Amino acid sequence: MKHKNDYTIVVFFNEGNPKKWVYVHKLKDFASFLNQKHSEWKYFNVYNRRNRNYLGRFYKEAVIPEYI
Repeated sequence: MKHKNDYTIVVFFNEGNPKKWVYVHKLKDFASFLNQKHSEWKYFNVYNRRNRNYLGRFYKEAVIPEYI
C-alpha cells in the first residue's frame, strides 16, 4: 500500500496541550476518530512520518481528504 501509516499528526485543542499521534493511515478516518473521542479539537498539523516534512493543516470545519 502506497500510503500505509505515512503520517504523524499533532492535534491542537481549544484548551490544554497539543497531542501527537504517529503511524496515522487515513486523514479522514483520523478526523472522525477525533470527533468521537476528542471533540474539543481545533486543528491538526500533518507531517510525513519518515522525513518529518510539514504537509498541511486541517481545521475541524474543513473537508479533510483521505491522503495528501
